[in-house]
Amino acid sequence: MADYPDWVLQHKKKGTYINRVGGKYYLYAAHSERVAGTKKVRRVSDGYLGRITEADGFIPAKRKLFDTPNVYEYGLSTVILHLCKQIRSGLKREFRANADLVMASGILMFMYGAICPAFYETCSLSLALPGLDWTKPLTDKQRLGAERTQRMIADKMKVHFGDDLQEAIMLLPLIRKVCMAGDEALAFVPLEVTAFCDKYKLTFMGVE
Repeated sequence: MADYPDWVLQHKKKGTYINRVGGKYYLYAAHSERVAGTKKVRRVSDGYLGRITEADGFIPAKRKLFDTPNVYEYGLSTVILHLCKQIRSGLKREFRANADLVMASGILMFMYGAICPAFYETCSLSLALPGLDWTKPLTDKQRLGAERTQRMIADKMKVHFGDDLQEAIMLLPLIRKVCMAGDEALAFVPLEVTAFCDKYKLTFMGVE
Protein backbone atom coordinates (compact mmCIF):
# COMPACT_ATOMS: atom_id res chain seq x y z
CA MET A 1 0.00 0.00 0.00
CA ALA A 2 1.22 3.49 -0.78
CA ASP A 3 2.58 5.56 2.11
CA TYR A 4 -0.48 7.75 2.70
CA PRO A 5 -0.94 10.02 5.75
CA ASP A 6 -3.01 8.69 8.65
CA TRP A 7 -5.71 11.31 8.03
CA VAL A 8 -6.17 9.78 4.59
CA LEU A 9 -5.98 6.11 5.58
CA GLN A 10 -8.65 6.47 8.26
CA HIS A 11 -11.22 6.85 5.48
CA LYS A 12 -10.18 3.70 3.62
CA LYS A 13 -12.68 0.91 4.27
CA LYS A 14 -13.07 -2.59 2.91
CA GLY A 15 -14.05 -2.46 -0.76
CA THR A 16 -12.40 0.91 -1.38
CA TYR A 17 -9.06 2.24 -2.54
CA ILE A 18 -7.29 5.59 -2.52
CA ASN A 19 -5.79 7.32 -5.51
CA ARG A 20 -3.38 10.24 -5.13
CA VAL A 21 -3.16 12.69 -8.03
CA GLY A 22 -1.00 15.79 -7.79
CA GLY A 23 -1.02 15.77 -3.98
CA LYS A 24 -4.80 15.34 -3.78
CA TYR A 25 -6.51 12.20 -2.48
CA TYR A 26 -9.56 10.51 -3.98
CA LEU A 27 -11.56 7.55 -2.66
CA TYR A 28 -13.03 4.92 -4.98
CA ALA A 29 -15.15 1.80 -4.53
CA ALA A 30 -13.61 -1.38 -5.95
CA HIS A 31 -13.74 -5.14 -6.09
CA SER A 32 -11.29 -7.84 -7.15
CA GLU A 33 -11.75 -10.36 -9.92
CA ARG A 34 -9.57 -13.12 -11.32
CA VAL A 35 -8.00 -12.61 -14.75
CA ALA A 36 -9.38 -15.32 -17.01
CA GLY A 37 -6.94 -18.16 -17.63
CA THR A 38 -4.47 -17.04 -14.97
CA LYS A 39 -4.02 -17.02 -11.22
CA LYS A 40 -3.72 -13.25 -11.23
CA VAL A 41 -6.28 -11.05 -9.52
CA ARG A 42 -6.94 -7.50 -10.66
CA ARG A 43 -8.69 -4.60 -9.00
CA VAL A 44 -11.78 -3.28 -10.78
CA SER A 45 -12.99 0.21 -9.96
CA ASP A 46 -16.67 0.54 -9.07
CA GLY A 47 -16.73 4.30 -9.16
CA TYR A 48 -15.66 7.55 -7.55
CA LEU A 49 -16.86 8.13 -3.97
CA GLY A 50 -15.33 11.47 -3.05
CA ARG A 51 -12.26 13.48 -2.00
CA ILE A 52 -10.23 13.35 1.21
CA THR A 53 -8.66 16.49 2.65
CA GLU A 54 -6.84 17.04 5.93
CA ALA A 55 -9.06 19.99 6.85
CA ASP A 56 -12.47 18.56 5.95
CA GLY A 57 -11.93 14.81 5.97
CA PHE A 58 -14.01 12.81 3.48
CA ILE A 59 -16.04 14.95 1.07
CA PRO A 60 -18.62 12.78 -0.75
CA ALA A 61 -19.04 13.17 -4.49
CA LYS A 62 -21.84 15.53 -5.40
CA ARG A 63 -23.68 12.72 -7.10
CA LYS A 64 -23.64 8.97 -6.60
CA LEU A 65 -22.17 7.37 -9.69
CA PHE A 66 -24.52 4.43 -9.73
CA ASP A 67 -27.88 6.06 -8.86
CA THR A 68 -28.70 5.62 -12.56
CA PRO A 69 -27.06 3.42 -15.19
CA ASN A 70 -23.73 4.73 -16.41
CA VAL A 71 -22.64 3.64 -19.88
CA TYR A 72 -18.98 3.91 -20.86
CA GLU A 73 -17.14 3.45 -24.11
CA TYR A 74 -15.09 0.39 -23.26
CA GLY A 75 -13.67 -1.51 -26.22
CA LEU A 76 -11.25 0.85 -27.94
CA SER A 77 -9.90 2.57 -24.83
CA THR A 78 -9.35 -0.77 -23.09
CA VAL A 79 -7.48 -2.21 -26.07
CA ILE A 80 -5.30 0.91 -26.26
CA LEU A 81 -4.41 0.69 -22.57
CA HIS A 82 -3.57 -3.00 -22.97
CA LEU A 83 -1.37 -2.55 -26.04
CA CYS A 84 0.33 0.61 -24.77
CA LYS A 85 1.44 -0.41 -21.28
CA GLN A 86 5.05 0.44 -22.07
CA ILE A 87 4.09 3.91 -23.25
CA ARG A 88 2.35 4.51 -19.92
CA SER A 89 5.39 3.21 -18.03
CA GLY A 90 7.63 5.64 -19.91
CA LEU A 91 5.31 8.53 -19.10
CA LYS A 92 5.45 7.64 -15.40
CA ARG A 93 9.21 8.08 -15.45
CA GLU A 94 8.93 11.44 -17.22
CA PHE A 95 5.76 12.98 -15.77
CA ARG A 96 5.45 11.14 -12.44
CA ALA A 97 2.16 12.15 -10.75
CA ASN A 98 0.84 13.63 -14.00
CA ALA A 99 1.64 10.60 -16.16
CA ASP A 100 -1.93 9.30 -16.31
CA LEU A 101 -3.22 12.76 -17.23
CA VAL A 102 -0.83 12.84 -20.18
CA MET A 103 -1.65 9.22 -21.10
CA ALA A 104 -5.40 9.85 -21.00
CA SER A 105 -4.96 13.04 -23.04
CA GLY A 106 -3.04 11.14 -25.72
CA ILE A 107 -5.71 8.44 -25.84
CA LEU A 108 -8.52 11.00 -26.11
CA MET A 109 -6.68 12.78 -28.92
CA PHE A 110 -6.27 9.47 -30.76
CA MET A 111 -9.90 8.42 -30.23
CA TYR A 112 -11.74 11.73 -30.56
CA GLY A 113 -9.25 14.22 -31.98
CA ALA A 114 -9.54 16.46 -28.91
CA ILE A 115 -9.03 16.56 -25.16
CA CYS A 116 -12.43 17.00 -23.56
CA PRO A 117 -13.48 16.14 -19.97
CA ALA A 118 -16.85 14.92 -21.26
CA PHE A 119 -15.10 12.32 -23.43
CA TYR A 120 -13.11 11.16 -20.41
CA GLU A 121 -16.17 10.95 -18.15
CA THR A 122 -18.09 8.77 -20.63
CA CYS A 123 -15.14 6.53 -21.43
CA SER A 124 -13.72 3.65 -19.40
CA LEU A 125 -10.57 5.77 -18.97
CA SER A 126 -12.42 7.40 -16.08
CA LEU A 127 -12.50 3.96 -14.41
CA ALA A 128 -9.05 2.72 -15.44
CA LEU A 129 -7.29 6.07 -14.82
CA PRO A 130 -9.57 7.66 -12.20
CA GLY A 131 -9.42 11.00 -10.46
CA LEU A 132 -7.75 13.05 -13.18
CA ASP A 133 -8.04 16.82 -12.76
CA TRP A 134 -9.22 18.51 -15.96
CA THR A 135 -9.89 21.90 -14.36
CA LYS A 136 -6.52 23.30 -15.48
CA PRO A 137 -5.18 23.35 -19.04
CA LEU A 138 -2.20 21.14 -19.80
CA THR A 139 1.21 22.73 -19.50
CA ASP A 140 3.27 23.07 -22.66
CA LYS A 141 5.32 20.06 -21.61
CA GLN A 142 2.22 17.99 -20.91
CA ARG A 143 0.65 19.00 -24.21
CA LEU A 144 3.76 17.97 -26.13
CA GLY A 145 3.83 14.73 -24.16
CA ALA A 146 0.18 14.05 -25.05
CA GLU A 147 0.82 14.73 -28.74
CA ARG A 148 3.81 12.39 -28.67
CA THR A 149 1.71 9.80 -26.86
CA GLN A 150 -0.99 10.08 -29.53
CA ARG A 151 1.59 9.38 -32.26
CA MET A 152 3.02 6.39 -30.38
CA ILE A 153 -0.47 4.99 -29.83
CA ALA A 154 -1.22 5.37 -33.54
CA ASP A 155 2.00 3.53 -34.42
CA LYS A 156 1.28 0.73 -31.92
CA MET A 157 -2.29 0.29 -33.13
CA LYS A 158 -1.15 0.27 -36.77
CA VAL A 159 1.34 -2.50 -36.04
CA HIS A 160 -1.30 -4.56 -34.25
CA PHE A 161 -4.26 -4.09 -36.61
CA GLY A 162 -2.51 -3.31 -39.90
CA ASP A 163 -4.97 -2.55 -42.69
CA ASP A 164 -7.86 -3.17 -40.27
CA LEU A 165 -6.97 -0.17 -38.09
CA GLN A 166 -9.83 2.02 -39.31
CA GLU A 167 -12.23 -0.87 -38.79
CA ALA A 168 -10.92 -1.25 -35.23
CA ILE A 169 -11.42 2.47 -34.58
CA MET A 170 -14.98 2.23 -35.93
CA LEU A 171 -16.10 -1.04 -34.31
CA LEU A 172 -14.37 -1.30 -30.92
CA PRO A 173 -16.10 1.76 -29.38
CA LEU A 174 -19.38 -0.14 -29.85
CA ILE A 175 -18.28 -2.35 -26.96
CA ARG A 176 -19.70 -0.55 -23.94
CA LYS A 177 -19.66 -1.19 -20.21
CA VAL A 178 -22.79 -0.56 -18.16
CA CYS A 179 -22.42 0.16 -14.43
CA MET A 180 -25.29 0.37 -11.98
CA ALA A 181 -25.66 -0.10 -8.23
CA GLY A 182 -22.16 -1.55 -7.92
CA ASP A 183 -22.66 -4.08 -10.71
CA GLU A 184 -21.11 -3.96 -14.16
CA ALA A 185 -21.68 -5.79 -17.42
CA LEU A 186 -21.11 -5.41 -21.11
CA ALA A 187 -23.93 -4.00 -23.20
CA PHE A 188 -25.16 -5.86 -26.28
CA VAL A 189 -22.29 -6.40 -28.75
CA PRO A 190 -23.21 -6.56 -32.47
CA LEU A 191 -22.17 -9.69 -34.36
CA GLU A 192 -19.84 -7.70 -36.63
CA VAL A 193 -17.97 -6.45 -33.58
CA THR A 194 -17.82 -9.95 -32.08
CA ALA A 195 -16.39 -11.33 -35.33
CA PHE A 196 -13.73 -8.62 -35.39
CA CYS A 197 -12.75 -9.36 -31.78
CA ASP A 198 -12.55 -13.08 -32.56
CA LYS A 199 -10.25 -12.33 -35.49
CA TYR A 200 -7.80 -10.51 -33.20
CA LYS A 201 -8.38 -12.73 -30.15
CA LEU A 202 -9.76 -9.85 -28.07
CA THR A 203 -11.83 -10.88 -25.07
CA PHE A 204 -13.96 -8.65 -22.85
CA MET A 205 -13.94 -8.19 -19.94
CA GLY A 206 -10.21 -8.61 -19.83
CA VAL A 207 -8.32 -8.05 -23.08
CA GLU A 208 -5.81 -10.70 -24.08
